[in-house]
Amino acid sequence: MREVCARTGLARSTIHHYIREGLLPEPVKTGRNTALYDEDFVRRVQLVRTLQEKTHMPLARIREALQGLSDAAVDTIDPDKFSGVTQTVAARLRLASERAVSRTELLEMTGVKPEELDGLAHAGLIGPEKHANATRYSPVDVRIVLAFAKIREAGATVERGFGGTPQIVQAYRKHLTALARTEAREMVRMMGSLAGMDGFVSAIEEPLSELIAALHRKALVNAITELTEGKD
Repeated sequence: MREVCARTGLARSTIHHYIREGLLPEPVKTGRNTALYDEDFVRRVQLVRTLQEKTHMPLARIREALQGLSDAAVDTIDPDKFSGVTQTVAARLRLASERAVSRTELLEMTGVKPEELDGLAHAGLIGPEKHANATRYSPVDVRIVLAFAKIREAGATVERGFGGTPQIVQAYRKHLTALARTEAREMVRMMGSLAGMDGFVSAIEEPLSELIAALHRKALVNAITELTEGKD
């Protein structure tokens, strides 16, 4: 194992994790705490590491891609070509699902009323942009309107007393802007050395958004629990 680590640049724990996840075959045990690893094993380790670094694929996807491949077939895989294909596919998916849309498109895909859309813009929750004679909405604005539509479909309507106040809108503007600036400073401080890596920023964008959303959800649930139980 010491030799495998030296030749692949990976930690012992990482290689054992790959074995547990089914990306690498079980080695030949020669003792209670010893095993032998052949050249094919080393090549598979190097391939898994390269695919992770170049494509940012999750381990489960890499396992699926390599499952059942013979050692001879593994030797024929060119990680650079593999990376180019996956990045192209990812780019196309982003273009298909995250693009600016027109006002007509947004109304059709969300089912919100024109006055509701204008109300979100007036409150500053979305920021439509004028392009020539057309109004366009960014992918982020599309997500906000879709979320609004889902909340309304669940039964949270103005008629039932569900409606934001100027105070909550202002609070979001103030505190989310301050939080975003703090996050940006911390990201630069902690990950500045990694920011230059090819594809690093795009690779962490989605999981980072999920992390922030999960933290906010947890904090919101705790706050609601405290208020309803009379702790605050």
